[in-house]
Amino acid sequence: METLDEEQRQQQQRQIETTEAFDVESSLDETTNSKQLSPITISLIQSLQLEQNEETVDKKTKKKKKIKTLREKEFERLTKVTKTIFASPEQLNTVCERINTLLLGRKTKLLAVCRSLDKRHSGRLSYEEFRLIIKDQLPEMSVQDFFVLTKLFEIEGLIEYQTILDEKFDNGILRHITSLPVSKPKEIVLVKNSPKEFQQKINISLQLNYTRYVTVQFRFITFDSYNGYPGHIYITVPDHMSIYALSKLIIDKTDLATRSVSIFRENIRSHNALLDPMRSLENYSYIGAYVDGTHNQLFPTYTLYYDYLPIDTLGDCPILKCDYYMK
Repeated sequence: METLDEEQRQQQQRQIETTEAFDVESSLDETTNSKQLSPITISLIQSLQLEQNEETVDKKTKKKKKIKTLREKEFERLTKVTKTIFASPEQLNTVCERINTLLLGRKTKLLAVCRSLDKRHSGRLSYEEFRLIIKDQLPEMSVQDFFVLTKLFEIEGLIEYQTILDEKFDNGILRHITSLPVSKPKEIVLVKNSPKEFQQKINISLQLNYTRYVTVQFRFITFDSYNGYPGHIYITVPDHMSIYALSKLIIDKTDLATRSVSIFRENIRSHNALLDPMRSLENYSYIGAYVDGTHNQLFPTYTLYYDYLPIDTLGDCPILKCDYYMK
């Protein structure tokens, strides 16, 4: 009996040890699992914190990028304003002709000032340097026209002032003037005939006028600085008239004692500025406007310069050649 009781006690003791061992193993497994999960949880928390920090940094940088300088705002405004000009060849031609008129007679002085700032002799200046020169030497040029000028001659962020001002390289702003197809006028212009002309052309009751006219101011180069000189004249002529015919008109209007008049694009006597007598005003992009039938109609106005050689009828007459002594 005692032996049986002893065996039962040993079995109970074994069961208790087995249960305790199982509990210990399960607790160890739980502890191990908890240790394995904790780094994952930490990494997730860290990644979330990093994303939040990056979003905060992005918001701050975006806020900083929104701040623009006055010059950048001015560039954006001028870009929007001139967008229609660059999209329309007619508007661009008008602006280029206006700029060319402002530059006439002033290119030599502007070129000298630009070269004094161009230390590298590259033929280019920064936008700001060129802007200050034009603002000082040519204040009548509008901000919008200046912006168009710089956009046409901008290369790698620099302005090619030499191409604009030095005629040895190119025609400057005139090379951006494009020839446009001529459209017939919408209005029919009736030309009135005098009684004599009506008798000669009795079968022609109406005439259509498709001629374009320009008003040209001719200034005598020697006295260009004197606005009251009587040799400065205005003539309204068709734009298809030749330069040779214009020279004869100048002689008729001014009663010059000469047979030859040379016409120049600028107020300098140079071969580059000389207009070919066999070509017309239209060939040099001096385009006119059609007659609209209204009174006191204003036609496109251009400025040209002329010079002449006196007829040597009186030998070395100082009165006849006084203007050449003043050169």
